[in-house]
Amino acid sequence: MISLIRNELMKMFQKKSSWIYLIIILIAVIAGGIISNAVAGEPDEDWKATMKAEVEELQKSADEASEGEKQYIQEQIQQKQQYLDKDVNPDAQSNWHFMNEVVYGVTILVTLLSVIVASASVSSEFADGTIKQLLIRPHQRWAILLSKYISILIYALVLLLTMIVSGYLVGLIAFGNGDFSAKIFEMAMDGQKEAAVGPQFFLKMAYYLPSLLIITAIAFMLSTLFKSQALAVGIGIFVLFVSSTLGGLMVFLAEKYEWAKFVIFPHLDLTVYALQDKILGDVTLPFSLMILTIYYAIFMILTFVFFQKRDISI
Repeated sequence: MISLIRNELMKMFQKKSSWIYLIIILIAVIAGGIISNAVAGEPDEDWKATMKAEVEELQKSADEASEGEKQYIQEQIQQKQQYLDKDVNPDAQSNWHFMNEVVYGVTILVTLLSVIVASASVSSEFADGTIKQLLIRPHQRWAILLSKYISILIYALVLLLTMIVSGYLVGLIAFGNGDFSAKIFEMAMDGQKEAAVGPQFFLKMAYYLPSLLIITAIAFMLSTLFKSQALAVGIGIFVLFVSSTLGGLMVFLAEKYEWAKFVIFPHLDLTVYALQDKILGDVTLPFSLMILTIYYAIFMILTFVFFQKRDISI
């Protein structure tokens, strides 16, 4: 098995596209650092005085505002007052702020590139006509397919590590080394939540991994179902981008229909649990993980069973 995985990784990294995807991640992180540095400007050393002045202006505006506007202004005042009460500079910048706010956003690119690689892994063998040469080796079909899948997961982790390491270095150069435990506020469904910036970033990464695993499994399954590489990649990308929209729709439906909680889409983004304990009435992290585990098992069983019985005539 180890030799099969090594061979698959060698084949993968012999392709120019594998290196191009890593370069894309680097470019995205560097571009994010340049833009963030340009937008951030010079830090306000007397931010508390500025924040107090803004609160006073909002309070004056609230006295003259209509009832509808007054509620919105009061929410703004409450948010700004929290920054003052907790001594949290909302405009603070450091490498950890950069990673939590900007680098984390690059995960969508990591997922997209992983989906492209996974979707093309088996379908490309059919498209290139190399599937017969692959399967005449003295190995079971399931072992060959498993080695492909493991190599894809390794490559996805390489993409993720490239993002994290490059993000830390770019943030260090652009903003300097900040306090790993610096306090921040992030917006949750029920308002602002206090967190520590460094641990918050790695907590998001931990919650991101199951999503990456599931989306990659779906793309890999599609790769075994379709002989057309373009079709497999196209459907894989479509599923990736539609999943977030369907997730929001399922959350809405789950408020009315019990069955909606058992659909996979609301559970694909576990990062919401970094700020809150529930995403719906009684849907907690263990429940979401259970749903994802069931779907993952189904996807993997379908993938391996179909590949075992597939006609490889081309």
